[in-house]
Amino acid sequence: MFDNHVTGWAAWTRSFPIEVSLATEDGTLTSVLEHNPFHPLASADVRATTFLVRRPPSITPQIVMLRCGEEITQVRRVAPNLASTVSLRSARHPSTKLGSKVDRPTVIVPVYRDTRATIECFESLEKARRPWGSRKDAFQVLAVDDASPEMELRSYLSELAAAGKIRLLVNTVNLGFVGAINQALREIPTGDVVLLNSDTLVPPGFVDRLADVAHSAPNIGTITPLSNNGDIFSFPTPNDVNPMPGYDEIVAIDRIAGAANAGSAIDIASGIGFCLYVTRVCLDSVGELSDNFERGYLEDVDLCLRARANGFRNVCAPSVYVGHHGSKSFQQEKRGLVLHNLGILDQRFPNYREECRAFEIADPLRPARAALERALPWPAEPSVLVLASARTCPAVTDARIRHLRLRGERAILLLREHDVLHLRAADGGLPQATRLSLGTEVGRTEAGDLLTRLCPKRIEILDPNPSPLLIDLIGGLDLPVDRWLISESIGELAILPSGTTPLLVPSKAAKAYAQNRWPNRKIVLHDWPIGSLTLPPISASHKSLIIVSSTPSPASLRAIRTLADRLWRHEPSLSIVIAGTTCGDDRLMSQPNIFVTGAIAADELGDVLTPYNPGWILTDFEQPIFGHPLVETVKQAARPVAYCDWSGGALKPRKGDLAIPAIVNAAGLADLVVDWIARA
Repeated sequence: MFDNHVTGWAAWTRSFPIEVSLATEDGTLTSVLEHNPFHPLASADVRATTFLVRRPPSITPQIVMLRCGEEITQVRRVAPNLASTVSLRSARHPSTKLGSKVDRPTVIVPVYRDTRATIECFESLEKARRPWGSRKDAFQVLAVDDASPEMELRSYLSELAAAGKIRLLVNTVNLGFVGAINQALREIPTGDVVLLNSDTLVPPGFVDRLADVAHSAPNIGTITPLSNNGDIFSFPTPNDVNPMPGYDEIVAIDRIAGAANAGSAIDIASGIGFCLYVTRVCLDSVGELSDNFERGYLEDVDLCLRARANGFRNVCAPSVYVGHHGSKSFQQEKRGLVLHNLGILDQRFPNYREECRAFEIADPLRPARAALERALPWPAEPSVLVLASARTCPAVTDARIRHLRLRGERAILLLREHDVLHLRAADGGLPQATRLSLGTEVGRTEAGDLLTRLCPKRIEILDPNPSPLLIDLIGGLDLPVDRWLISESIGELAILPSGTTPLLVPSKAAKAYAQNRWPNRKIVLHDWPIGSLTLPPISASHKSLIIVSSTPSPASLRAIRTLADRLWRHEPSLSIVIAGTTCGDDRLMSQPNIFVTGAIAADELGDVLTPYNPGWILTDFEQPIFGHPLVETVKQAARPVAYCDWSGGALKPRKGDLAIPAIVNAAGLADLVVDWIARA
């Protein structure tokens, strides 16, 4: 797509002619495409050609359409190629007066597919229009039938319009989300608006409560509610697709949110268009959605950022909760469309991505999510509490959580960071945002009460060094305790009498390590499940060394760089592939013989490693970490494996494997591995 023309290619069968058309504000230009037998896609059964369509200057979007016989095979909406003084009006700062609520807000719903979800959306709107027995409509609805191909859906909308329940605009050509919204905005000269996806379910009173937040300050421009599926606005887990509740559950969650977060307005970088309330003064300032974005991705963000540039605030109203199925169209294209539109957004707002990362780290919506989830009923199913440290090998913690879930047990992660516990249910249910502070007596009492709400049946401790305060809290729950060894430390257990608490270990290597270090303590082996790793036979040429790091750290980075330097001198043709991440990926990949795959899961190892023809594998060389899914999986591979022998010689290595003494330094490890490879 270019300013003065559109170019592309088409391939079709002999059965039908194909034509390309460009619809503009002045009419439609149509051309029949002629077959080019020399086109690379042409064959005995397939006709193909390239095409170029000239674009006349226009301040409105244009539609490119490919038609094969009677079937429309491709429709693309093209942004205006002539500057407009209407669609993006000049910046004006907001009035110092509070906005007016005299005109009823208008809810704009663009409609294309998914008859069932759309009907449910309009049914929820009808219930929300007159909340709690009110005789006056709280808002009006303007629907846009954007050339829907589903006749049942089109008939349903027509019936609603005929009954006077909605206003309806009908398009003969699909304009897409941006085109449909802008078309509707031109029909609404006054009053606030709500941009609403047709796959949402809204609760009673949602417009009134969004309006209350909108008009609580003169400079608020856009308002977004919480949702099960709303990126940063998602509840209970942000930036995730949480299960879609039924209508009654949505109403119940919304009612509790209204009480838990009443009157709250939390500043955010931008809202999201699944349900976006825009005040009239803000809309008059920023104008329509930008035509430069494709297929309904990020144009809502662009509008919010333009609003902020004009002096308006974008806020979240956590007192309102809206259900959202999520887009069922363009799923295969979504990544490409988002990346394309991000490029446009980067040009206009170059700092936006960094701002989003900072927002996710700070998570200013967490207190509101926590207030809501504390007010909601928690599942009564018995649970296993898993205490872990935020700083000690999260991959091992995640592996243990998976094992428990495979056994049918509900696991609740208690993630410790200093004297704060972050509660997170592994099944995505409640709790997710609750944090418990153990720094005061009041905080510890509250923590005990909330942990009791989880219906715990036992506690598993993976945290190597839980604090005395935490130990006291756990003791007060009077539950069975399983203490696991996953690293070189067992914290307070080391000073307890040997018969008090057995130490559970996830592998034979962990058992041998524990018996060597604490010979008088009871050690109990419970083997954790280990994934299989299938690799094809080794090819004789272009073999590589695979390195699987368990704990990215400066020490492991130093060891890898030392080994890479030695191998470069002795075997310059040997490639090194780091399966996973390190704390210096960029520095490593600057070396000519190293490639870093990035984050990888244990069940992906086979697919990721096979193209590199693994000849040798080095793993578990930094410090003792037991139960790590990547390490335990690659140790079973049908390849020679080198690793540090934490068993002190108690376990015999497989034939061809290299058991490295645990006391060796980086230089010694490099020498041993280079010699091992040379002898193979």
